Amino acid sequence: MNRTLLITSLCYILAVSCTTTSRVVKYPTVGNEIYANANLKQFLKDNKSPSIVLRVANTSDKATSQTTTNKDLLYNAIEKELLKEGFSVRDRGLFNEIINKAQTSDYSRIKDLTNTDLILEVVNIDPEVIYSTNKVTLITNGKEKEVLQNIDYKRYGASVEFKLILVRNNEIAGSYKYNYKPCPTGCELTTFQFTNRRATEVSLKESVQVNLLEDFMRSSTRDLIYSFREN
Repeated sequence: MNRTLLITSLCYILAVSCTTTSRVVKYPTVGNEIYANANLKQFLKDNKSPSIVLRVANTSDKATSQTTTNKDLLYNAIEKELLKEGFSVRDRGLFNEIINKAQTSDYSRIKDLTNTDLILEVVNIDPEVIYSTNKVTLITNGKEKEVLQNIDYKRYGASVEFKLILVRNNEIAGSYKYNYKPCPTGCELTTFQFTNRRATEVSLKESVQVNLLEDFMRSSTRDLIYSFREN
């Protein structure tokens, strides 16, 4: 074998050995559901620093202390984003105390009693939204190829639903649902666990971790604010 052919062969062997293929599972993106009416947008144009309170569902008697702590972390993350965006955030505990004492659901009275312009209700936070696909993406040197499998790869994502109430005229001015898909850039195939030795059924892991949910709450709140401030 001459010198040129030897060098060429060595280069080819090195190139092949350095070529790696990663296998990931990419889930489809679920669109967000966003609605804000014209009255809300006009109100926010006229009021640059409106007062707002976060209203949350009453904690169930069956809820564990850990669950309550986790939810408080998520609620605090939402309130911090509202503060960053210039809202005057009312204390939700004091707000609820005033409303309970007044025994009223009349929003015009609520505004007078609490000096609150907007109520942001957390309708639901779901950390166990199942995402599923039977496709695996092969990535080699930046090129992607989808391969169908006979396995449904499942993993938990999350969602959060908000309702925004314009207090002065007792109006539901906005409705929002944001979705978080697992592994936004793709889940490594090796991270999946199976329920049987034949590796034909994926075992669902625990729900979305609290630190990821906190990031999701922050980004959803920013998106919510942007949605009714745009244009």
